[in-house]
Amino acid sequence: MAKELEPNKHQKAELPDPEKNLGKKRLVWPTLFTIVVLLGVAGIFLASLPRGFSQDFSLIGKGGNIVVLVHDLHSVASANNMDRVSGTLRKEYDGRVTFLVADPGAPQGKAFVDTYGIEDKTTGVVFFAPDGKLIGIAYGEQELALFRTRINQAFNF
Repeated sequence: MAKELEPNKHQKAELPDPEKNLGKKRLVWPTLFTIVVLLGVAGIFLASLPRGFSQDFSLIGKGGNIVVLVHDLHSVASANNMDRVSGTLRKEYDGRVTFLVADPGAPQGKAFVDTYGIEDKTTGVVFFAPDGKLIGIAYGEQELALFRTRINQAFNF
């Protein structure tokens, strides 16, 4: 009579069946695809946000020339205004003008828009003197030359 051997405690008693795990592997691809799509959407959203602009409205009236851009993420004209300021005007007026952004979709930006009675909540451009006095408000998409002219007139450059 042959004696049955006891299984080794360190060996696995049974190997997993590849056929059983096949269904589980299929679930990885949709999950991975969903994660990639969500990361892509988040990246696009973050890329559309203005870079390097403060929303610190307490700077108004503290001795510097201030331009506040009302920026609506869903407005092409607003995005074009932001591009002009980011790409050219911030460098040109560095040290002479501080550019701030008011997002009417955020509580702080909405409060700013309401406080100053901004009619166009997508493309308003608001100019403040160093003492905090409201100099003027421009609406609509600003071409670069017009933007430059309005800044120069507002601050007597």
